[in-house]
Amino acid sequence: MKKSFVQKHPYIATVLIGLLCTFMTALGMAIPQIMGLDMDTVYIVATIFLVISIALGIAIMKKSRFTIAEYGFRRSEKRSYSKVWWYTPLILIEILPILIFGFSSMITPIQYIIFAFFTIAVGFNEEIYFRALALKFMEEKGRKKAIIWSSIIFGTLHLVNAMNGKNALYLVLQMLFAFLVGLILAEIVSITKSLWIVIIWHASHDYISSITEESLDQKALIIIAIQVIILLVYAISIWKKSNVEDKEILNLDLNS
Repeated sequence: MKKSFVQKHPYIATVLIGLLCTFMTALGMAIPQIMGLDMDTVYIVATIFLVISIALGIAIMKKSRFTIAEYGFRRSEKRSYSKVWWYTPLILIEILPILIFGFSSMITPIQYIIFAFFTIAVGFNEEIYFRALALKFMEEKGRKKAIIWSSIIFGTLHLVNAMNGKNALYLVLQMLFAFLVGLILAEIVSITKSLWIVIIWHASHDYISSITEESLDQKALIIIAIQVIILLVYAISIWKKSNVEDKEILNLDLNS
């Protein structure tokens, strides 16, 4: 059987799928801003573009050799929860900014709703492209390579934040945060075989970031540094657990 482009060039295909996701998000934000629309409308238009991007991603899935369930649209495996610590570190890093900064006093009730739809769309969109399509594209290269490569692309593409003029140290920490998040979410999908938890966490993270007070002072740098340390410990722990499980499976295969 003739191999597809994805099978022949999985690394290139993964980069392209990541760029498509990023392009659709950037386009959705850029067009209404160029038109001079207010920020509420910008987020509404961006959400529409994200929904289009999600539909495109699902269409790509349906035309591939895998089923939607194989991409992760199914329940998590029951035995997987203890292996990922019941997601406790991911919950902890979201509690920190709420406790330290609290909710923004500048957000109107309607904006809470707008941000909810927008961040849910972001969660679905990025997980479909980076943790479903990207991981599957790289599957034949091995689970570890798939996790690492998809995470590198995810972290690198978040460098677009360098365009917003933020503190250089903050941007470095933000990139590390994005890479580690990409690594952990890919590990979780690899272990649980499901996208649902990572979609929920991703949407929740973006929503909390949208509704809490934004600050780039020393306190904010300390918080993101703590978050990066927690994520690093979590990523290493899950990685080690997965390695042990891989060896056990290999030994069973050799002895059977």
